[in-house]
Amino acid sequence: MMTRPKKAAASTARDFELFDELMPVRRYKLLLQAFLKRRGPGARQTIAEALGHTRSFVTQITSPAYDLAIPSGQVRAIVKLAELTAEEERIFLEAYVEAHPERAAEVYAPTHRSLSIALPDLGDPAAQARLETLIRRLAESAIESFVDEARFQQAGRAA
Repeated sequence: MMTRPKKAAASTARDFELFDELMPVRRYKLLLQAFLKRRGPGARQTIAEALGHTRSFVTQITSPAYDLAIPSGQVRAIVKLAELTAEEERIFLEAYVEAHPERAAEVYAPTHRSLSIALPDLGDPAAQARLETLIRRLAESAIESFVDEARFQQAGRAA
């Protein structure tokens, strides 16, 4: 019995198009992989814990083998956790936005940090509400003061 040799799968225009569309994603993931490699073997686990995800998820969003994009809301956190230099951050963010131009506004939006503090349970709901309101007002006032000071300093540098 004679068997015919299998034909090599012909490359179609669609195959090339899919490959081409993924190149920008692969580029920023390769950059991030290189930056994380510098941090050492525990970098992915650290990022996973900080973001509340599994190490497997972090591997998928940082590996060029997967087309799963880094969620735009977590890009800045990953940049910080990866301890990128200013130049590395610029290069990475440019590559990310090239791959996902519709996410540029979110990636370059002013960043906010959150802070949480543990409050004791006072056992009195009215007292608890007053304490939380007092702390919130104090924090908002302090934030406003620092933001105003930062704007004043930036305006002085621009002049």
